[in-house]
Amino acid sequence: MNWILNYAWAIIWAILMCVLMFMPATELPSGNYFCGSDKMVHCGSFYLLTTLMLFGSAIQTKRRAVKIKTMSIVFFIAILFVAITELGQMYFTSTRQADWWDVFADMVGIGMALFSFLLFYSPRAQYQ
Repeated sequence: MNWILNYAWAIIWAILMCVLMFMPATELPSGNYFCGSDKMVHCGSFYLLTTLMLFGSAIQTKRRAVKIKTMSIVFFIAILFVAITELGQMYFTSTRQADWWDVFADMVGIGMALFSFLLFYSPRAQYQ
């Protein structure tokens, strides 16, 4: 039960992302502020989701998480979430469609978050 509290922000953000991604396109603002703004939103959304999952795992392990193991688990969970959202848009909505460029933008966001974690995370010997 404690893991739910540690990953609460990631869970909340994932639910919000699902609501927005499965909402009919007619109910959303156009969002075409410039060419590629939709892809930036996808990249930023998945960057934030991955960062929140990494943050949750650092808290869960009391900052003793092994980088490669943590990154691998979060990577596969994030990839699974990309697949669920894109397949959900393809099969369960009539106004939204799956797009390979969305998947690419999602992957870029995930990669950016994992690279940031690799650069900036340093486990501490003791949790204070």
